[in-house]
Amino acid sequence: MIKKLLIIIILLVLISSGLIAQAAGTGWGWQFGTGMSGSLSYFETGVMFPRINETVFINAKLRAMSAITWTNFTNMNTGESVSFHPVVLGGLISVGGGSPMIEDHLKVYGGSDIFIGYSMTPYDSLFYQVDNLFPPNITFGIWGHFGLEFFTSEKNSIFIQSGGGYKSMFVEDKTNPYAVAGSWPGSGFGIEMGSNIYF
Repeated sequence: MIKKLLIIIILLVLISSGLIAQAAGTGWGWQFGTGMSGSLSYFETGVMFPRINETVFINAKLRAMSAITWTNFTNMNTGESVSFHPVVLGGLISVGGGSPMIEDHLKVYGGSDIFIGYSMTPYDSLFYQVDNLFPPNITFGIWGHFGLEFFTSEKNSIFIQSGGGYKSMFVEDKTNPYAVAGSWPGSGFGIEMGSNIYF
């Protein structure tokens, strides 16, 4: 059922891309961005699908998130403290809408990001020869954003956006102190800057 639904969505995007006139900044493209989300910094890159009716966008990206340094956490209920260096890898679907071109150089947009990935502690494994401190998990997040896209040419633009949201983990062992501590980094205010290349 899920496979059929994904195929239908992809076909609709492809069909719509052939039916609309592609103005600047509405066709296929590739995006690169770096930013901060709560206490985590990140890099992401991925494909921009043709906009539907030149306003609605759907982008699919890969995101790698990491703390700048080790994260310290004290559980206020138990008094237990842990220190770790979280890294999160996963996929992101970004959906939203934007304005038509303003004065031939500017677009305003807003949307939501839905993230599914996996949390791990590779730096702890490298320096302290320990296994992944997080138990098996599914990491998820949802963020909202508002941004400005500035076109430097018909095929290239730079953007800046800000927003915020929530990140957590699904784990079987909810008493694991690292799972408790690793659930919240990445939540809160976020800002991102990057570049778009249109084909």
